[in-house]
Amino acid sequence: MSAVENLPSNINFLGQNGFRFAIKRLPGVNYFCQGATLPAVSMTAIESPTPFAFIPRPGDRLTYDPLVIRFKVDEDLTNYFEIQKWLEGLGHPDSLNQTRELSKNINNNLIAGTRQVGYYTTFVSDATLSILTSAKNVNRNIFFYDLFPISLTELSFESTNTTIEYLEATATFRYRKYALEE
Repeated sequence: MSAVENLPSNINFLGQNGFRFAIKRLPGVNYFCQGATLPAVSMTAIESPTPFAFIPRPGDRLTYDPLVIRFKVDEDLTNYFEIQKWLEGLGHPDSLNQTRELSKNINNNLIAGTRQVGYYTTFVSDATLSILTSAKNVNRNIFFYDLFPISLTELSFESTNTTIEYLEATATFRYRKYALEE
């Protein structure tokens, strides 16, 4: 077999700015998304003892790192508070009514990407990281299942800056798994 026969079908490199990110439940965040990190996935090896050494074997459970996105905050703070209200509904800092209200809003508005299979699933959403080609066409989609926010960064306002710097926030999410579209 010659080296020419062994070439990959696509020899273009993946550019870091060739992506689109969409969380079905957060339309205000999708447009302003500036960065998304494809999380690491790992598995712990199981050590099998022998009389001479421990032999590593594949484990039985995957661990997915959290998903982190960066987005520009719109002037009305709409996208920032979309996530903040979702967090409040999950964490109900004032009363359990906040969780009921989150569930009621989902069921009444039938937000795309939310499922009504059970109590838990009304609080999660799916997301898609679309990888673009060098021509900016969607090449592959990576789907995140049962996503929910776990943190949202602060916004720092500063009156001493001489230039306009638009605020950016970072949100961190947990999810059940992610998978490449086949």
